[in-house]
Amino acid sequence: MADKLLLLLKQEQIKSMKKDSDFRKILHPLLRFSMIQAFAAILISGISLANVSRESHRTVRTIAADITVSGKVTNDKGEALPGVSILAKGTQQGATTDVDGNFTITVRNSDATLVFSFVGYIPQEIIIGNKTKMEVFLKVDEKILDEVVVVGFGTQKKQSVVGSIVQTTNEQLKRAGNVTDLKQALTGQLPGLTTVTSSGEPGGNANGESATQIFIRGRNTWNGGQPLIMVDGVERAMENIDVSEVATISVLKDASATAVFGVKGANGVILITTKRGSASKPQLSVTYNATALTVSRLPEKLDSYEAIMLRNEMIEREGLLSPVSWGDYVPYDVALRYQQPQSPINSLLYPNVDWKKAMFKDVSWSHRANLNVTGGTKFVKYFGSLSYLNESDMFKKYENNKNYDPSYGFNRFNFRSNLDFRVSPTTNVKVNLAGYFSQKNTNYSFANSSSGTNPLAWAAVYHFPPDVILPQYPDGSWGQNYALPPESLQNPVALIYNTGVWQRREVALNSDFTIDQKLDAITKGLSVTGSLFYDNSMQTVGGIGDQNNVRPESNLLGKIVYPSRYTGGDQDPSEYTETTPVTAANAFDWVVSPWTVNPEEVNATFTGYLPIKRRLMYQLQTNYARDFDKHHVTALALFKREQYAQGSMFPSFREDWIGRVTYDYDTRYLLEFNGAYNGSEKFGPGYRFDFFPSYAMGWVASNEKFFKVDWINHLKFRYSAGTVGDDAGGSRWAYQSQYAYGNSGLLNANPNEKSPYIWYQESIVGNPNLHWEKARKTNYGAELGFLNDLVTVNFDYFTEKRTDIVIGGTSRAIAPYFGATPPAANLGQVKSKGLELELKINKRFASGLNLFGNFSYTHTENNVLNRDDPALQTAYLKQAGYQIGQTRTQLNTGFYNNWDDVFASVPQQTNDLSKLPGYYNQLDFNGDGVITGNDDTVPYGYSDVPQNNYNATIGGGYKGFSVMLQFFGVNNVSRSVPLDNFYLYQNVLFSHVRDHWSEDNQNASSYLPRWKSQGQFIGNYFLYDGSYVRLKTAEVSYSFQKPMLSRFGLQSLRLFVNGNNLIFWSKLPDDRESTSSGGAASAGAYPTPKRFNVGIDLTF
Repeated sequence: MADKLLLLLKQEQIKSMKKDSDFRKILHPLLRFSMIQAFAAILISGISLANVSRESHRTVRTIAADITVSGKVTNDKGEALPGVSILAKGTQQGATTDVDGNFTITVRNSDATLVFSFVGYIPQEIIIGNKTKMEVFLKVDEKILDEVVVVGFGTQKKQSVVGSIVQTTNEQLKRAGNVTDLKQALTGQLPGLTTVTSSGEPGGNANGESATQIFIRGRNTWNGGQPLIMVDGVERAMENIDVSEVATISVLKDASATAVFGVKGANGVILITTKRGSASKPQLSVTYNATALTVSRLPEKLDSYEAIMLRNEMIEREGLLSPVSWGDYVPYDVALRYQQPQSPINSLLYPNVDWKKAMFKDVSWSHRANLNVTGGTKFVKYFGSLSYLNESDMFKKYENNKNYDPSYGFNRFNFRSNLDFRVSPTTNVKVNLAGYFSQKNTNYSFANSSSGTNPLAWAAVYHFPPDVILPQYPDGSWGQNYALPPESLQNPVALIYNTGVWQRREVALNSDFTIDQKLDAITKGLSVTGSLFYDNSMQTVGGIGDQNNVRPESNLLGKIVYPSRYTGGDQDPSEYTETTPVTAANAFDWVVSPWTVNPEEVNATFTGYLPIKRRLMYQLQTNYARDFDKHHVTALALFKREQYAQGSMFPSFREDWIGRVTYDYDTRYLLEFNGAYNGSEKFGPGYRFDFFPSYAMGWVASNEKFFKVDWINHLKFRYSAGTVGDDAGGSRWAYQSQYAYGNSGLLNANPNEKSPYIWYQESIVGNPNLHWEKARKTNYGAELGFLNDLVTVNFDYFTEKRTDIVIGGTSRAIAPYFGATPPAANLGQVKSKGLELELKINKRFASGLNLFGNFSYTHTENNVLNRDDPALQTAYLKQAGYQIGQTRTQLNTGFYNNWDDVFASVPQQTNDLSKLPGYYNQLDFNGDGVITGNDDTVPYGYSDVPQNNYNATIGGGYKGFSVMLQFFGVNNVSRSVPLDNFYLYQNVLFSHVRDHWSEDNQNASSYLPRWKSQGQFIGNYFLYDGSYVRLKTAEVSYSFQKPMLSRFGLQSLRLFVNGNNLIFWSKLPDDRESTSSGGAASAGAYPTPKRFNVGIDLTF
């Protein structure tokens, strides 16, 4: 071994070696460390054997210097670092720390700057000044976190990992443009992970939950499909974690990686590890972000004049079908007044409102401030964090002269304290305390709407006409749409600012206590860890319910009538009036109700709000890790029990027995076995416990002696297979039948006579055989590194068969004569497959220029094998054979271009006499000779979860400057965006109708909309290709040089500008990734924002 070390040290110079020192005496202590550390230490030290004799006793002359500086270098654990290179900047003067981390160096003057560098640590520069003694602490370079991967209940070296695991770090997450939900920061970061965001509302949806869903390797079940999220080893939500607290996020994807989580691992696992302290001097970090938000893409609507003129055209075309429509015809000279008002009063009488501009600010602001402190001694290491987040409303501010502000908004305070105590050389204690306080403001009307569209408050940009009213008149009164009842289509601005405010406050406290005891006295490498976790959170809701309190008042226009609707006949169109009294125009001047907090909501059970959530978990873990020459063996045995409750509900319980064994021979042949025996009280006796095993193997071919390919430095093959579970389907007590008191029921032959007897009925039929969903997963992987990791490639191909998926009773194919709602059953099956490809390029030039690129592609697809379809159901109407969430729609074969096409078409079951040229000819898909409802549910396109994800991240850095661009895209995804024209018979028209069908434009892109006649068949017109490409994030930053900062007592200072969702390329009319928010498709969801962020990050 010594000969190999001598060869590695060849062609280097000996520096700072004391006279007559023996090289073997210096080398010998290094061998006490791992061989990798010894190699790195000796290579960096600058020691050379070029002039060393075989006796290794040759001395080196030490250059005299004016100043001698000595000291010690340690790492974040307080351990001495041997082999650290110390160099006087700009000179050849250097030294190396000895086995105890001590050093001595001579320099010419006190202005010299010493540069301390060591493999795996961040270099540090220190100006000598008047210091002759130094204590230097080197921090681990966050980049080497890639070399250690967080796995379930532990960590592994990246080279020995055989499961499919990917990881990202805090540095990458902070570039996401100051997004407020940590889930959104993961978009495009990791292969195999897909995010779908349905709303841009501050603080998530109306219930305070995240508006972003995460899918790992696609959607493989219809029962949620969301991954298990673990924060520091405990199941916790991630949306309320501040990004500044996060050290790493690992995503576990295959059976080998997730089997230890058993029944919660089927949909993948996300492991979040928070930052910890280091044995170093206290460091104070301050970060501030200011983010400008603007509304991303919204559909374009026609203005008042265009809408009225097109309405007139439609009335002319459908006159025979709907003669009453002639009463809505607007003469041209009246329509022109909307485009060219001749006086200030006419601009009020003939509105032309762009509701996007009327409702949304040009810019709103979000702020985030963070204060971190880290440091420690050999006894205790600490990390502390305080954060504040404020996200404001994108809605424009209107004065309501009330004592409350109904604006949407979100505020959150986060805190964290992570302490590590070294009680003895063999005993470590960890204490973590973390939590947050948040307050979410929501419009009262929206928060109390079951559909999320009450009544289309922020959907005005989609559904409110431009020509009826102004949002607010100069005297402060609110416009009212008299053409329809108030409950149908109200003034959206008045609705937001006069119905009250709904506030949801949440307080959460999480506590972790861990004791780690080394048991090397029993056998080397043995340790035991005991942990106790307790989480508690409480929500309160309340606000001002300022609705149904109306007092009519006169407004600015006095007795001037509103030309909202032409009444027809011989009346002069310039004088047509509205019959609704003008005094009702101020119907939105609400009377304020006092602030109230509903006690029932504050202390609700799980059937209402969930104000109090409690989770208690304790676990005992035994670890074993030991090297036997070239054999490296690890073992894990863990017992865990958890109970969880909400409000006054009876607690739910879980119990886990987990084991793992890994074997590594010479970092060439890798084996891993995992198993979890899990129990849950969700299922009945005989089904509460189940065993979920997995195994994995790997071969690092590049470490073989026969591998002689110089340009390939790393080649590794992986395979894993196993079974994991999921218990998300079905209700908690679904294995039990439930009975209800039925004294008022009808049992006698006389249907009007009630039973005089006390009796009970079976209200819910249970299924005692209900059990886990199971997922059998396989994964084939390969890793390649070229040209000393200038280029790395990772590839995975995976399959999964999900069986025993729970199907709810209402979705089962049971005949009605069963007499009750059928019980849930494990009948579903889904098969899926996919692949992931990742390419990384990283090049650092001698000049200091660094260039990098990261490109990834993920493909997933699933196929339903069984969803309890009726046996005789027509094949295309079944769920089986199609993907989960398959889009279904009408199909059309083009336009009716003339009356011959109309008369030759397949008859419609309804409204067949309403067909006109210019409308779509619907396809008789089942060929039964008539268009029925079965022709409306034809499988077409894809689901709303994309099959393909693409990511391209490029960037570089030079002398403190850095730049990064991230592009993210998806395809093979469908989305329905029903942009209903003439909504509720109002002048609501979207820009796509400009290119509508006519006799002279038969190749038009749009059908001919109808005003009031029935029978408009639009087919799959509003089913869009949901593919898109985003400039997801971009950043430009500058880090100031340390010599400049030391004059001000700073260690680092970084200024940056970044953004999120900056550019959106898509055929979609709006920027939304899902239609499943708030009802009414896109119109029910708060708009998606663009974010432009500036910030400062400094360390004292």
